[in-house]
Amino acid sequence: MRRLDRYILAQLITAFGFFVLVFTGVVWLTQAVRLIDTVIASGQSAMVFLTFSALVMPQVFVIVLPLSGIGASLFALNRLYTESELVVMMSAGLSPVGLLRSVGAFGAMVGVAMAVVLMFLVPLSGGLLADRTQAIRSDLANALIVERQFLHPLPGLTLFIQDTSRAGEMSGIFLNDQREFLRPITYSAEHARLLREGDEARLVMLDGVALSLNERSQQMSTVRFDQFVFDLSDLLRDENARTRRPSEYSVIELVRPTETMLASGRHSRGDFVAEGHYKLTLPLLATIFPMIALVTILAGGYRRSGFGRRVIVAIGVSALLQILVFVTRAQVQESADLWPLMYLPILLGILYVVVLARRLARPRRPSGVLA
Repeated sequence: MRRLDRYILAQLITAFGFFVLVFTGVVWLTQAVRLIDTVIASGQSAMVFLTFSALVMPQVFVIVLPLSGIGASLFALNRLYTESELVVMMSAGLSPVGLLRSVGAFGAMVGVAMAVVLMFLVPLSGGLLADRTQAIRSDLANALIVERQFLHPLPGLTLFIQDTSRAGEMSGIFLNDQREFLRPITYSAEHARLLREGDEARLVMLDGVALSLNERSQQMSTVRFDQFVFDLSDLLRDENARTRRPSEYSVIELVRPTETMLASGRHSRGDFVAEGHYKLTLPLLATIFPMIALVTILAGGYRRSGFGRRVIVAIGVSALLQILVFVTRAQVQESADLWPLMYLPILLGILYVVVLARRLARPRRPSGVLA
């Protein structure tokens, strides 16, 4: 039986690798849109984009691993059952309940991978990503001194620079300020320099013109200047003032948040406790998903017409348990003392597997196997 267990496990792992690749590509594309906006808006290089992509991958795996686990289980088991391989195995003495050994081992592997990602990689990468993002937004020189690109450093503010020098001097400046919707102003200057001192930043434009439109009279006003100072202090960020998100803490810290963690007032005790138990429940749920797929497919016996309905049922049960995790997490965020509710989906999943496994363990009529 050990050889059969290894064979089934190999089929599951192969399918799992395929689903991981597919789902990672799809989910990463949804995250890449935000990364591209951040990188382009700050005028960063492709290397920064690749670094951000690597740091966001653990968050992608949090979504991908459970989906790949249930997807691989349904695909591999459905194929083995449809091609009568499982029927032959069971005829050789492998009971349906005995299949839980290999499927349970596969689920445990997925659960361990989820635990590593959630408890180690997500806090580490999340903190690094937040620090790098804030550092980029705080670096005015890299964010603004970019040639021949329309930049949007602030909502309603557009900047274009024709040329720059190594000394930081800029020429061919175009600046459109629409932060006051009823009074947009457009600046154009021959030269400019960026000056920063402490928490203040100024863009000093030389030999230019300012254009503004009066909404009431619909007349354009033109003001020429030799020197004009434009305030950019709103772009500055205090790098030491960033508040860590709950996902950046370890599980031990989350389930027992300290006063220091609560001092900022941005996150409540329920937010930390809910995040901590969320990191514990997701690996357990990922472990159960493959076993749910197995008992659901085997529950109705062999069908020549296929197992499409059972696949839908298994997906529905898994989706329902996942939704229950989100619902109970929201309840714990409101009241931290309700944290035991977050393990209700785990208990329901185990109960589902046990009930169907006991049903499969009952002796059947010979005709029922080939129905």
